[in-house]
Amino acid sequence: MSELSDKHYLRAVTELGDVRKIVANRDIYSQSGMKLVAAGVHITSGMYDRLVKHRLLSFDNALSIDDMLDSEGILADLHALIGIDSLLKRMSDVINNGRLDRLILAIRLPATLAFKLTVAREKYRDIYQHSLSFLVIGVYLARCDAMNLREQTWVATAALFHDIGLIHIDPELLSPSHVMNNAERRHLYTHPLTAYLLLCEFPELPSQIADAVLEHHERMDGSGYPRGLPGDKISRYGQILAIAELAVKAFDSNYPKVPWEKLEVMLRLNSRQYGQGLIGYLNILRESNPADMPSSVEDPGPLVAQIQLVSKLFADFNQHSDPGQSDKIFDLAKTRLTALKLELFDAGFDPRDPAALTQLFTDDPECMTDYVPLLNETLWQFKTLLSEISRLWPERVDEKDRQLESPVWLNEMTQSLLNADIGS
Repeated sequence: MSELSDKHYLRAVTELGDVRKIVANRDIYSQSGMKLVAAGVHITSGMYDRLVKHRLLSFDNALSIDDMLDSEGILADLHALIGIDSLLKRMSDVINNGRLDRLILAIRLPATLAFKLTVAREKYRDIYQHSLSFLVIGVYLARCDAMNLREQTWVATAALFHDIGLIHIDPELLSPSHVMNNAERRHLYTHPLTAYLLLCEFPELPSQIADAVLEHHERMDGSGYPRGLPGDKISRYGQILAIAELAVKAFDSNYPKVPWEKLEVMLRLNSRQYGQGLIGYLNILRESNPADMPSSVEDPGPLVAQIQLVSKLFADFNQHSDPGQSDKIFDLAKTRLTALKLELFDAGFDPRDPAALTQLFTDDPECMTDYVPLLNETLWQFKTLLSEISRLWPERVDEKDRQLESPVWLNEMTQSLLNADIGS
């Protein structure tokens, strides 16, 4: 991270310089040794076209900004966020507000990281707000897990910077309306590594912080990224951030909030992915307010279509795959789908008999509401499987420059989901 070459972050910094005073504290050079900016010069968007042509050495380290974010500023923003969200307030009460304040004020914030966090706050507000919610959840889980104050501070710091790598990618990829292709998704998968390398530049920060950031998208069953680590290789701090990544869906203001009923289904169908004992702590998110309950389902048609699609996806896999083959993609899919099928059995849905669940809707229409999150999450699991295969074996699924023929079951699954227009 000692050199900067990505145009997106450079544009964010130079544009911010138009409204906030950003000054070069020392000369800024290109990797080739060319002096590009003299010390004392104000950075503005007018410099972008010249700077973007070069790889810049120690760019962030050379800059300062007026009213740079510090721990007091972070704490003020956090209190404002907690003040408007009852669920975050509930978690912060468990942490104890005074204790949370001490944790935030204890975070060590080197100037370069403070600058980057300021850029995130001003130009990537969604990422910054998300990280604040993530921080409360992470510290709450750490406290429930009996971590001491020092360890909770590590979790808080890791949570604050876990997505800082996202400010180095194209903002268009982060738009909720943008549907990523495989190449863009693989680019997104690098953000934990980007943040990890950034944090590793500061030896005063405990290594546990950078490790947790690197691991926050890892999963206990090895299905995560960027390294696909199994559970025994993921630190407890990383495990906490991983489940916080799921729980934060109940708070993210950029997307429709996930009610507890749906989150509970997501946790149940993905329980193998998260550290032992952590899921139970999220019961605090259970809402008793009837207004938060999902509304009744009036038209069974869409649910019946989902039932039939799930049944078809399982049937196509069984029909077009060869259980006797030795293929890593097949082995992965079989493991994931076997676990998913068992969870569906427990929930009262046998994919081999879609008519039985459809009949249940006829006999007891009130139960349809209970199956909405289950069916949505089941289809999401199929999409997640395709994304995992795409990440691990891109040459088998990319439309361009395909080197190897994709297995029939994989093509069938992909096409079925595309035809059904299941959202990303």
